[in-house]
Amino acid sequence: MYVVTDGKLMWLGEKEIKTGKGIVDPKNPPEWATVFEASFLDKLSKIKRGPQVVNAKDVGLLISLTGIGTGWNIAEGGAGSGYLTSWLAHIIDPGKVYSYELREDHHKIAKTNVETLGFKNVVSKNQSIFEIEEKNLDLVIFDLPDPWEGVDAAHNALKVGGYLLSYLPTTNQVRKWLIATKSFSDRRVVTSSLIDWKTDPDTFRPKSKTLAHTAFVCIGRKTKM
Repeated sequence: MYVVTDGKLMWLGEKEIKTGKGIVDPKNPPEWATVFEASFLDKLSKIKRGPQVVNAKDVGLLISLTGIGTGWNIAEGGAGSGYLTSWLAHIIDPGKVYSYELREDHHKIAKTNVETLGFKNVVSKNQSIFEIEEKNLDLVIFDLPDPWEGVDAAHNALKVGGYLLSYLPTTNQVRKWLIATKSFSDRRVVTSSLIDWKTDPDTFRPKSKTLAHTAFVCIGRKTKM
């Protein structure tokens, strides 16, 4: 996949790419166009959106708080559009992502997006993660409204030293999660804010719109059988 840009607008595609200025052949672009290979972030920005996705700033938090790395095996519940699925597959390859999504329409969107991005290390399942089948996992992620219902299943699926992570928007949900996860150690509840700054050197200041609260990232670690 290629990126084609005129310096202001950006288009992605294979072979000939349709733009507002005309059709561009990436192998023989016109003078006004710059063409280069699309990066993972370029491709990810163009996936089909359906349900709400985990915000990019929280993906970074998830990675830094668990130490996700190459070779990990992860199960996620609530694949949504496959945005987080794709991030995980990108980071842990050749590890495996077992992606559970109960809703068939969301499952289809996520599966299509993951396949479009070319990942071979994702196993997509149209079923509830509360029926998780894998064992000895490094990480289980719940992006669901009721993760406390799956705490025991996650505990059984994780290896000792593995992590349970839940992504929750409200304090009421976090309270229920804390009550349900007493068998886990080193529990943390963390939030982050993202402030973009205007890049004009003459008006360098924070942008008027900032991204404050998106969700609580809740983490616990299995330290005993």
